[in-house]
Amino acid sequence: MIRFSRERVERIAAALRAARARRPKRRAEGRNAPVPEGMIGFKVATWNVHSCVGLDARFAPDRVAQVIRDLDVDLIGLQEVGWHHRGEAGLDQFAFLEKATGLTAHAGPTKHSERAHYGNALLTRLPVRSVDAIDLSVGRREPRGAIDAVVEVEGRPVRVIVAHLGLDPWERAKQVGEIVARALAQPEMPTLFMGDLNEWTPNSPRLKTLAKSFADVANPRSFHARMPTLRLDRIYVSGGLQIPAFEVIRTVLTRRASDHLPVRATLALP
Repeated sequence: MIRFSRERVERIAAALRAARARRPKRRAEGRNAPVPEGMIGFKVATWNVHSCVGLDARFAPDRVAQVIRDLDVDLIGLQEVGWHHRGEAGLDQFAFLEKATGLTAHAGPTKHSERAHYGNALLTRLPVRSVDAIDLSVGRREPRGAIDAVVEVEGRPVRVIVAHLGLDPWERAKQVGEIVARALAQPEMPTLFMGDLNEWTPNSPRLKTLAKSFADVANPRSFHARMPTLRLDRIYVSGGLQIPAFEVIRTVLTRRASDHLPVRATLALP
């Protein structure tokens, strides 16, 4: 057994305290401001649900539905809904989550065949004017897509784009370009773009492109759920929308239900 004198222990403790003091502070993981006076507030979230298979390797769509109910948002964009190489084959997770949450589900599968029923989803309690699918597939990479919807917030139209981008930088560059082009085609339309972007480097050219086209972003650390260090799940706004508040939801349930944590935001509409 190695023994240290009291004096040496105190020197080590002092050195550790000094090292902690020199360590740069982490960026704030959220924002908590009120909705500005005269603006309409509503709540949104984005979450990659990992086919409803949690970190305990248990397929539990009821657990995912419980998290969504607890979030208490007006709309939520989901990625990796359905079965592909995970989850229970044959179960329509889109329909299950609609029934279990009481929200209306709009499915955006990127794979729909005998071997897979899998993709994005938009769940909302808001009136929906239109829903379209965007094909974001690039070459022979895994099929990717987005949901492009227009919802009503107290009678005002708000565009919502829910996406799950690819794994390669060149692939994501094309996908970001497509989404930005669609948003810029109607710059006056309040637009919300959210999803799992698979981007984690702060100097990413794709993130710089999005920053030029969207006014603000909610981007707390959300992956991996056990020890979140990467900002993969993001919420962008433009067209007059603001983000007064946002947070990553880290609870006992969310840390187990998926490998991503949900990101929730309060938006303000002029």
